[in-house]
Amino acid sequence: MSDKRPAWLAAVLWIGAFVLVVAAVGPALWLLLAALQPAGSDMYSFNQRPTLRNFEVAWNDGRLGIPLVNSVLVTLARAGLNVVLAAAAAYPLARMSFRGRDTVFVLLLCTMMIPDQVILVPMFRIVVGLSMYDTLAAVVVPFGVSAMGIFMCRQAFLAIPASLEEAARVDGAGSLRTWWHVMLPLAAPTLSTLAIFSVIGAWSELLWPLVVLQSPEKLTLPVALTTLMGQFSTNIRAAYAGAVLALVPIVAAFVALQKFFKPEMFGGAVKG
Repeated sequence: MSDKRPAWLAAVLWIGAFVLVVAAVGPALWLLLAALQPAGSDMYSFNQRPTLRNFEVAWNDGRLGIPLVNSVLVTLARAGLNVVLAAAAAYPLARMSFRGRDTVFVLLLCTMMIPDQVILVPMFRIVVGLSMYDTLAAVVVPFGVSAMGIFMCRQAFLAIPASLEEAARVDGAGSLRTWWHVMLPLAAPTLSTLAIFSVIGAWSELLWPLVVLQSPEKLTLPVALTTLMGQFSTNIRAAYAGAVLALVPIVAAFVALQKFFKPEMFGGAVKG
């Protein structure tokens, strides 16, 4: 039985896919082309010879080295904590039976409906009270775990066949060992997705670092990039070059984690 689509439907799907690709890649491509044009050239003209001078100006004059290192440290710490803590919290919610388990899970989901802006002032007062103001720890700790991450990991653990967990217990593995050696490897696609979301969120975070960081040597890259618009008002292409430099680590992280997106990992895990 053939499932070949009609020609008109295939054309609509291809056109729709093309529009989505242009909408997703177009702005980033335009930003790159604008950053490669010489300073002073027309903003919407790309017929000049490409140059890397704007990237050199953005890196040296904008002093992006220290903010880049700070952003890398903050992003790695937040992403690592999000994955480990979310997986640790989701395992008992998915596999263990205890009184109030469903209530705890519902309360966690309810926190997803609270905008970050609403809890900005209470979080700031807590950070100041813990003497973490103007430290990178203040950017990492309040967002070290998220309800969305716990939800994703819980759903991934529920999809793992219970027979694998039972086999590990028969072999003498405890809860912690089962979680580490059985559940986490099988939930790798979900954990990779959570890591990508965490990396993107931490890397592009602007509001919270802008509130809790003050010293120039503690600023993260998004905060430092906001100053480039004023610093390079006469050469806006240098600010564009700084924005392009900020995209490189995100693309690298996605490429590095892409190999873990393997839905077929569950295939053949259990043979009856």
